[in-house]
Amino acid sequence: MSAKNQSFQKVLSELALKVRNHDPVLWEAFVDTFDAYSMEVTVAVTQAPPAEILVMQGRAQQCLAMLRVFKECTLPPKSSPAP
Repeated sequence: MSAKNQSFQKVLSELALKVRNHDPVLWEAFVDTFDAYSMEVTVAVTQAPPAEILVMQGRAQQCLAMLRVFKECTLPPKSSPAP
């Protein structure tokens, strides 16, 4: 992952955490709904016409990556190993 993508991921994670802290109940509903949507998009890859499989696969991978950010935004940051 490039440094630019890591930066966007960090910003997205920080914003997600702020939204979650503002309204935890609504946040959980959003994450649950996005989880269901991600699974629907992922399953759609298996039914896609051959010419569309790679595009659908990319959409599924992006949904799963965003879902991971949403679910992990409340976890403490991973610490770097001691030198």
